Amino acid sequence: MISLLLAILGLTVSSKVDSVVVYPNQVAVVRTAKVTVSGPGELVFPGLPGALQDNSVRIKAPAMKIGEVQVKRGYISEPTPSVKALEIRVKALEDSLGKIDDEQAVLKAKEEFLKSIKLGAPEIISKELQQGKVSAQSWRGALSFMADELSKANAKALKLKRKHEAVDKKLKAGRQEYQDARARIENRKEIRFDYGADAGTYHIRLSYIIRNGANWLPYYELRARPANGKVEVAYFAKLIQKTGEDWNRVKVVLSTARPMLGAFAPEPRPWLLSLWEQVRHALGGAQEKSVEFDRLPASIKPMPPGAQTVNVVETGISLQYVIPGRVTLASGEPVKKLRLHETRLPAEFSYYTLAKAKAQAFLQGELVNATDFVFLAGEGNTYVGDEYTGSTYLPAVAPEESTEVSFGVDERVKVKRELVKSFKSRHGLFSKTEKMQFVYKTTVENYHPKPIKIRIVEQVPVSKQKEIKVTVTKVEPKFLEQDKDKGTYTWKPELEPKGKFEINLEFAVEYPTGRRVQGLY
Repeated sequence: MISLLLAILGLTVSSKVDSVVVYPNQVAVVRTAKVTVSGPGELVFPGLPGALQDNSVRIKAPAMKIGEVQVKRGYISEPTPSVKALEIRVKALEDSLGKIDDEQAVLKAKEEFLKSIKLGAPEIISKELQQGKVSAQSWRGALSFMADELSKANAKALKLKRKHEAVDKKLKAGRQEYQDARARIENRKEIRFDYGADAGTYHIRLSYIIRNGANWLPYYELRARPANGKVEVAYFAKLIQKTGEDWNRVKVVLSTARPMLGAFAPEPRPWLLSLWEQVRHALGGAQEKSVEFDRLPASIKPMPPGAQTVNVVETGISLQYVIPGRVTLASGEPVKKLRLHETRLPAEFSYYTLAKAKAQAFLQGELVNATDFVFLAGEGNTYVGDEYTGSTYLPAVAPEESTEVSFGVDERVKVKRELVKSFKSRHGLFSKTEKMQFVYKTTVENYHPKPIKIRIVEQVPVSKQKEIKVTVTKVEPKFLEQDKDKGTYTWKPELEPKGKFEINLEFAVEYPTGRRVQGLY
């Protein structure tokens, strides 16, 4: 009888999340379960996230024949602890708002009472003064008291109004968060499938995809050691997940692949031209094509005990970072920072300044990726020694590739750019042009106890119109490089301790009389 009932209702299976593969735009979840059966029947995996993609479900069970797989809507009768906490918070805010409403009602009644006395006071005062029932001084005291109470009531009413607005704003946000959490967590699905098997115990591996359920971003901490010619690179992943299910001691693999993007190579289409006036319809973007991701790694191998670095696996056109050990991360929990790799890279340090834009010297390090890791493009923080110098953005850097990183301003290298003089002139009484001449002096000084290399860039304006003519009359000392399109001159001196490098630059701008030149100053 029991076997017949199980065959009709299905055997409910308890499973746990064993491993996940996190992509930039989705997550592949692998659940494992152990079930004991007495023969053929139906298995039910309840309480799964409602956001899982139905057609991504895959089931593996050695020695068990899998029949039809069905994905059905389910529910959670008992709210999860996180949803309960949000519900309690909302109720507390509702109680606070109710108390404020009560205070406002009492205060309003008091204000109306005081105003009613104020309106009838002149007539009462006149009668009682004529009848000699009360002295004028007593009435003055009473009126002063009423005015003071009314003023206090108005001030308290304003304070309560502001408090009401603040609590109401928190309550609306709390209700929204509560509803979102309920929709995300209590929206459940269950997976049912028929199986054929002899009596015994079987291990089942269930996998599915949740789009936008989790994602990760690279993050770096770059610490310059100029004295040693090294840059210490700490490579992290910022991981967040909102799948609606908590991860408890889960094996995590971070992948650089985007299974939903770029699945099809573009085909050539006619490159059509038409006059702008004849275009009468709105321009629309091509819709992004996608394919379903239906393959997961056959096995995710954890790092051996004591391993300090992440195992990097090349999978054709993408990389996978296997996080050592196991990770615990609840759904909706703040970002978790995972260490991927830490290394010291060789770097060549120098300084750079563009005094026209900012009269400061920036320490820069050209580092070489001497690891087997691909440093993906991402944000990070920079340090010189133990001193924080700012934030940066590291481009993608492949093994053996080099890149330049700015480590912030170094105040021990002084830069000064000054306009020595400028003057306007005209040629002849009836001249149709005016000329402005400028003389600049740029000074760079090294206050380090050792020599430094620095790249100094100076700039003159570049004319975009033939009516404006720019003539460079003096550039000293001789520059190393020139870019005429940008109007730049570059020097790369090596400055000894307390050494100084001076640049003298003179140029003239000629333009039609009476016209203003945009960008000149």
